[in-house]
Amino acid sequence: MLSQQENDYLCRVGPGTPLGDLMRHYWLPVMFPYEMESDGAPLRTRLLGEDLIAWRNTDGSVGVMQNACPHRGASMFFGRNEENGLRCVYHGWKFDAEGTCVDMPNEPAESNFKHKIRATAYPYVEQGGVGWVYMGAERPLPPLPGLEFMRTNEDQRFLWKRVQTCNWVQAMEGDIDQSHNSFLHTFLKPEWDNSPRSRITRIRAMDRSPHFEVADTDYGVCIAARRDAEPDTYYTRISQFLMPFHTMTGPYGEDPTRGWRAWVPIDDVNTLVIGATFHPLRALTDRERGGGVNRMEKDAYRVRGNVFYVEPQDRAPATTQAFGAWYPIDSVENDLRIDRHIQKTLTYSGIPVFWAQDGGTQLTMGKINDRTKEHLGTTDLAIIAARRRLVKAARALQESGATPPGVHNPEWYDVRAAAVELPRNVSWYEATEEYRRVIVGVNQAGV
Repeated sequence: MLSQQENDYLCRVGPGTPLGDLMRHYWLPVMFPYEMESDGAPLRTRLLGEDLIAWRNTDGSVGVMQNACPHRGASMFFGRNEENGLRCVYHGWKFDAEGTCVDMPNEPAESNFKHKIRATAYPYVEQGGVGWVYMGAERPLPPLPGLEFMRTNEDQRFLWKRVQTCNWVQAMEGDIDQSHNSFLHTFLKPEWDNSPRSRITRIRAMDRSPHFEVADTDYGVCIAARRDAEPDTYYTRISQFLMPFHTMTGPYGEDPTRGWRAWVPIDDVNTLVIGATFHPLRALTDRERGGGVNRMEKDAYRVRGNVFYVEPQDRAPATTQAFGAWYPIDSVENDLRIDRHIQKTLTYSGIPVFWAQDGGTQLTMGKINDRTKEHLGTTDLAIIAARRRLVKAARALQESGATPPGVHNPEWYDVRAAAVELPRNVSWYEATEEYRRVIVGVNQAGV
């Protein structure tokens, strides 16, 4: 368990907090380019506890600046997006993408006041179908992380996002916790066939207490969850935690799709979950887009979406608030739409939407989980390791100004998760080295 002070240290991300300062050294994946049109409506956003406005200029470039006009604090959401700048409708002050005040029409012509005014603005770039924002002070700008999906063609990837209304740490921790797969997502009476995925389901049912091992890496933590497979083999699923909030989990089958997720703090109590399903060598099939490959069906009952993606019919009506198009219907207020009959007769959880099985249970921990009351076991080793890595990096930054891991090393992010069946007498870390590498022209199989 953590002390209250340690828990606050880990979870708080506003300006001046240790983890907030750490996060501001990294590029944040935030939006999709199609969400903003040239000279179109500004887009509210919120990152690391700061209210921001994004807009696409006449020339196609994007500005991201503080929501409050530096004049008297009116919201720039109502601003006029025109001629490569955003103009406050209150008194007409206009700002460019760098935050420079380029026009101040309510001041006398001889006034030079506009040259003394500058709004807080943040750099923005688009790559891999995602808009990235950098909120740090480093110049020149650090490189983007070299994540594999960012080099794929548009037809090779499916991008998605959702808002999860709890702290980013407890949301992220669910993705590196493999032990829950023997419980939360299961059917009470599974029907197994000869498919690879069915075999893994059987292994998880037979060995419900995986053995965890971790390895600290340059980029974060490499995590192995090992289960008994055959008398002389283990099924080992390799997850990756990459600083400060990226995760990957092992794939399935002979020609697997792969995944990337980022757990971006909106503020202390809300998280933007953004990610990609992608294939490194080919276009995705219709079934592989939109989470279809992960749907579970039995009789007339279907678990909708997947653990990350929320299907359109399961999203709340869109609003203009920050990330207002990406809130799910399921919440603690509607009990995640649990079906108690299904829970007794068909599925372990009775929760019909796949993401809500994971994310919803995390919501029930509270906005920020009180870790002074938790009791961690051996299967929580990955969570412990990730927490330690974050705190270690934040303290090094705070105490000695050490640049956080990976900020200047985009190549460190060019890794894969893996799922393999290994002889029991080999080292998992050594035996999976080639499976964890991104090899051009190769898509290593999962189990």
